[in-house]
Amino acid sequence: MRSLCVLLSAAFVLWSQSGAAADPSDPSISYPGAVALSQSSSGAWGYKSFPQLLPLYIFKGEPAGRSLCDRDCTAVWPIVRAERTDKPVGLWTIVKRDDGRLQWAYKNSPVYTYFEDRPNDAKGVGKNMDWYLDERGYAYLTSVGVTMSPPLADAKAKKANKTQATAQLLQP
Repeated sequence: MRSLCVLLSAAFVLWSQSGAAADPSDPSISYPGAVALSQSSSGAWGYKSFPQLLPLYIFKGEPAGRSLCDRDCTAVWPIVRAERTDKPVGLWTIVKRDDGRLQWAYKNSPVYTYFEDRPNDAKGVGKNMDWYLDERGYAYLTSVGVTMSPPLADAKAKKANKTQATAQLLQP
């Protein structure tokens, strides 16, 4: 019995060192160069911006494949920018924003950082974003204290087009 255990253990070690245990590679864990995968002190894995290592977010409630965050919004929620030469990889795709810039998206959800965050200090988690859209695509934030006068005189008409989304920390 002992020799059988030793034989099975040796076979397992040889098999695992041969690379068979790693094949096939899982393409869903691939990510772009603008992103890093890191483990927190609590052991949780999360995506970060690279090289700044800031926490990354998606907005639950934002339409898939489209960013509603305009120029004013991106001052608070900077985008994770994709270059024209970048290609989708794994679960990461690229969305073209209304302003023409390219933005990385995870599972078709545009990805952002938060202006108050520091490495290992995610302050944007759970923040709500209220987008009020008009025909020009105007948007603004209320939950983080950004105030702007609405472009339309009729604020009630704007509120009918309200979309609310909540920031969620991006984890694999």
